[in-house]
Amino acid sequence: MEPPSTNKKLLHIAAIETSCDETAIAIIEALYSGHSFRVLSNIVLSQVAMHAQWGGVVPNLAKREHEKNLPFLLLKSVQESNFSISKSQFSISKFRFHRESSAKPGQIPNSKTQILNSILEKNEELQNQFEKHLLHIPRPNIDLIAVTQGPGLEPALWVGVNFARALSMLWDIPLIGINHMEGHIASALLKQSGKISNFQFPISKKNKKISNYKRYMLKAIRYPALALLVSGGHTELVLIKKPLQYKIIGETRDDAAGEAFDKVARILGLSYPGGPQVSAEAQQSEVRLPKVVGSRTSDCFSLPRPMIHSKDFDFSFSGLKTAVLYMVRDLEKQGANIKKLRPAICKEFENAVVDVLVSKTIRAAKQYKIKTILLGGGVAANVSLQKNLAVAIKKDLPNSKFYMPNSNLTGDNALMIAAATIGHGKQAKKTAWKTLKPDANMRF
Repeated sequence: MEPPSTNKKLLHIAAIETSCDETAIAIIEALYSGHSFRVLSNIVLSQVAMHAQWGGVVPNLAKREHEKNLPFLLLKSVQESNFSISKSQFSISKFRFHRESSAKPGQIPNSKTQILNSILEKNEELQNQFEKHLLHIPRPNIDLIAVTQGPGLEPALWVGVNFARALSMLWDIPLIGINHMEGHIASALLKQSGKISNFQFPISKKNKKISNYKRYMLKAIRYPALALLVSGGHTELVLIKKPLQYKIIGETRDDAAGEAFDKVARILGLSYPGGPQVSAEAQQSEVRLPKVVGSRTSDCFSLPRPMIHSKDFDFSFSGLKTAVLYMVRDLEKQGANIKKLRPAICKEFENAVVDVLVSKTIRAAKQYKIKTILLGGGVAANVSLQKNLAVAIKKDLPNSKFYMPNSNLTGDNALMIAAATIGHGKQAKKTAWKTLKPDANMRF
């Protein structure tokens, strides 16, 4: 990245994430001279409770919530970052805004107002909130806006992208779209640090609170690297030959691993989101399930490990989910108490998923002579996957390093989008708001 002026050493990045059912905004203060930064604000507002009643994410409901919440999160983030907007200019209370600005309608040129209307015309609620609470506040000390461009749910992505476009145009700030999956890669490389190497951030006498903000560094790694990205919508192996050079070498042909967890949870009567529920049940299991399955009696049985021996690095979990469905059906015909057997079923299902993920990752790492392995995505929070992958790497690839995100960064968040932006800063453009569009099926 290059500073806008030779006198400036810091870059303030505001990142926006709305790919699914989390509305998130983060503001970081990064060094132009390296990969160190501190987090001025990092807010994630989850919609899980709302979508749980439907058993999964409803795209149009997610869109509506993003429209309602983005203005609130931006104002809250700016306030937490101690930028130039004073508390007297707005108040925040239970997601309802009451503007107290003294700005006059004539301060915004008609030409910009017309452009704003055209950008936000398909997001009526967002347009109303934007005009009511953001239109006349002073531009905060932000140098660059980053937004998740894809992949994700298209209605949700449009809200975040249009919000970013409107801010970029109104405040004349460069804008850049970021691949959501690259954000998950960046999350695995984040290391919290008490010190910033090669540079001490200046602390304003008027703003001593800033010295308490969390500081991070993006870890320097050896290449080639391999990322295993596992979430509700994606399961893929990404080869990284050098910084910012990505190639998908394996991906799911049907259900992603996280999606399979959710579907199995529904089969077993567990609530949404299914991943944590299945894992919690699995931890209570004694593994063995002594029951009659069909016409075959066995002290224990196992689920299939789909494609574990295939020559490629692709995945398939739809059949595994179906196998659980048939297993439950057969056990119920035998009069079994599924609730009592649920921990063992969950354990076997989790083992099957983890075995496939680990096996494919290790084999790919050997073939491509990988020096660094990264784990990212929502399913990266699965303790069994973390432990088994770490053990396999230590055993089969003792010279390779393994990195995974902190548990609070495995889910969707804007901090990972901000971190990923550091490597792309030169590509940001002030005119990007004119052309930037979401890409629900975005790939590396």
